[in-house]
Amino acid sequence: MRNFFLSLGLAACTIILSAQQTDAPDYNALQKAISDSKSDLFYPSLYQRFVEGDTTLTLSDFRALYYGFSLREDFVPYQEEDANLLQARKRLLQEELSEESCTAAIEVAQKALLNNPFDLISLSMLPICYLQLGDSTQYRNWDYKLHGILDAIQSSGDGETAETAYHVINIQHEYEIFNRLGLDLEQVEVVNPQTDFIRAKTNQENIKGVYFNFGACSNIYREKYK
Repeated sequence: MRNFFLSLGLAACTIILSAQQTDAPDYNALQKAISDSKSDLFYPSLYQRFVEGDTTLTLSDFRALYYGFSLREDFVPYQEEDANLLQARKRLLQEELSEESCTAAIEVAQKALLNNPFDLISLSMLPICYLQLGDSTQYRNWDYKLHGILDAIQSSGDGETAETAYHVINIQHEYEIFNRLGLDLEQVEVVNPQTDFIRAKTNQENIKGVYFNFGACSNIYREKYK
């Protein structure tokens, strides 16, 4: 099971590191677009398409979904991971996959997504579990959603400098993306109030580390709790 998780991470690594054109999110423009009922990016309509598994969603749509969620009233900055979710993932990593463990993990992940619809742990677990259960329809549905969100994050930067950092709306996503690059964490350095640098241990690709911008969290936290 551990190898299966790693293989997914390495696939994401290839995609992310090969990204060439990136664009940091423009939150002011995004706020206008997702609030305009006549816009294709009007958030309630766009989110409903995501929930229903609309496979015509574009990269722009996924960017609006992911980064636009941080502009919603119900967004909780610095949201911690669900303890039950972490336990379910631990079980999947440590045990042989079974119908029982996959069914239980799906239930926990689906519940977690009700409060945090772009939780990367949940989105990563669901396609694996549905594939194990032989449900190809749900596997494709959740795999599409997962990679749509990963592509959105990938499109925001290259992670090579503080200026071109990957933009995330949850600090926990920094570690999920970092792990998907197949890297081992050495230490986390705070570059500035909105940027982290996760330094990697020595690796074959000679990647020193990855920069992440969590400005969506810090800015909204200041606005909500000032």
